[in-house]
Amino acid sequence: MTISGLVTVEPGHSQDWASIKEASSNIQSVKAEFLQKRYLQILKDPLLSEGRFFYLASGSLRWEYLSPLRSVMLQKGDSIRLYHFSEGAWKQDMTQAVEARRMVLAEMSQWFQGRFEESKVFSHIYSPGPPGRILLAPKEGINRFILGIEIVLSERPGVIDRVEIAEPGGSATWIEFRIVEINSNLPSEIFDKP
Repeated sequence: MTISGLVTVEPGHSQDWASIKEASSNIQSVKAEFLQKRYLQILKDPLLSEGRFFYLASGSLRWEYLSPLRSVMLQKGDSIRLYHFSEGAWKQDMTQAVEARRMVLAEMSQWFQGRFEESKVFSHIYSPGPPGRILLAPKEGINRFILGIEIVLSERPGVIDRVEIAEPGGSATWIEFRIVEINSNLPSEIFDKP
């Protein structure tokens, strides 16, 4: 997924891990819209989804799909809840899908803080570009589901342009971030309920 609000330094300057961490240390919140493209071998055109996300450095995240189907993942501290909109109401998902999302959200929170080296499931390689890129290679276990992730950094400090996820069988998911706002005031209740 492309996640916004993280890890670049001033355009035109050499980037290293120290400068990435420094740039991300100033980020307290991120708000953005996203376009997700899901590429499958059996389909000529990608499946498109649109949504928005909100992030607070205190450990809160809201990842919301607005179309074509509505769903939302809410994280506040260690609590993660998943909801789907069906028959005119939000319904909580109590399946194992919540556990799978817990791992993804934990990784995303590390990305927003520039802490790629702390991942338990990915090793990283940094390429200064332009554009700067962070390549994440899956470790044992998760490599059955994800072949690799490429995070493409924006020239704008603290912003990710897109996330490209390569999957087995030639499938891929790209998330492009748009209308990114960093350190805007986010009400805490958006992380409490759909």
